[in-house]
Amino acid sequence: MTSTSQQKAEQSQTAWLRHQDGINIKTSFNDIKVFAYGAYDRLDVDGDGFVSQTELTNAFTDPQLGWREKSFLLFLMRRLEDIAAAYEEEWAGEKKGISRVDLQEYFDQIQVNDDGTCEANPHPKAWQKVPVPSGGINLNQTFQDIHDFAMKTFDSLDQDGDEFLSQAELQYAISNDLTGWREKSFLIFMMRNIEAISKAFDEQWAPENAGISRMDLQEYFRNLRI
Repeated sequence: MTSTSQQKAEQSQTAWLRHQDGINIKTSFNDIKVFAYGAYDRLDVDGDGFVSQTELTNAFTDPQLGWREKSFLLFLMRRLEDIAAAYEEEWAGEKKGISRVDLQEYFDQIQVNDDGTCEANPHPKAWQKVPVPSGGINLNQTFQDIHDFAMKTFDSLDQDGDEFLSQAELQYAISNDLTGWREKSFLIFMMRNIEAISKAFDEQWAPENAGISRMDLQEYFRNLRI
């Protein structure tokens, strides 16, 4: 291909992408969501649970990727900051990028106008306190301690690495002779309330009865402290 014809081809592709990211966002919004969920593990090359700008850019430059998929990536790239801010992962520290829960919250809250522009339309949540079994501890004094313990030890408790704590995994930790009695009381609290905790956040990509996720813990204890 000559230099002139190559430039024309690139300009044509650029013009196509520049028009609403190369897609009709209003009619393709669900397709973008399905693509983002389905391609997430492939996009998250370093496996840290966040898709960064660099990872999106590298995927975009893949010559084997179709232009429709590239238009979806461009949508994510241009809105990375807004999507990444959709949910605050308190355990993530300084990590930058889009998590699965960011995607879920963003697509649940976003509204697409007829002209293809997007705007946030957050749905207010009516948090309610619910009575819970104490597991033999003073809840008023130890909610924060349980929360901190669960977040800090999550990876070690999650033996199969599926990002969910099952009842079997909690039971195993409780029966471990190396687990102190205070920590065991925290684990007993979590096990006795596993159903309520696991329902605190609805991970749309997760199988039913998967167990307790980090998002479940964050939302559950935030509700209790209100």
